[in-house]
Amino acid sequence: MSEQPGTRNELSGHVGGNVVQAGAIHGDVVFGGAPISPEVQEAQRHWAQRQQRIAAAEAAQAAVGHRRAQQYVTVMRWRRRTSVLFLLLAGAAVVWEQMHGWVLPGRQQMGALAALLLGAASVIGWVRATLIIRRWNARKTIKVPRSRLYW
Repeated sequence: MSEQPGTRNELSGHVGGNVVQAGAIHGDVVFGGAPISPEVQEAQRHWAQRQQRIAAAEAAQAAVGHRRAQQYVTVMRWRRRTSVLFLLLAGAAVVWEQMHGWVLPGRQQMGALAALLLGAASVIGWVRATLIIRRWNARKTIKVPRSRLYW
């Protein structure tokens, strides 16, 4: 059996132009291309500037969104703290009612209902704020309401 001769490509010295190392070429080979007219160069320059402006605007918008999300998380941290305080207040109201009775006679059910509603709202607020803070700390996407009224 005869072995195929090995292929060897070597380039040495200084090369000032284009170089191609190929075993076989089928078709045309064009280097460089036609010179570009000044109008086309101007259009390319305008296009590149437009792309830079769009990228800068997107970066600025992302920075604003990130700052708004940070503010939202800060509000959620405060809301979580206040939810704990309101939950303690609801618990204290229930304990006060059990120990001393309610201040106004005949209003015990209303006091217990108010304490129950305050406690339930506090737990819901604490859970919601905790979930948002955990998603933020895990670097996951959080949905920031458009209006601060819903924060």
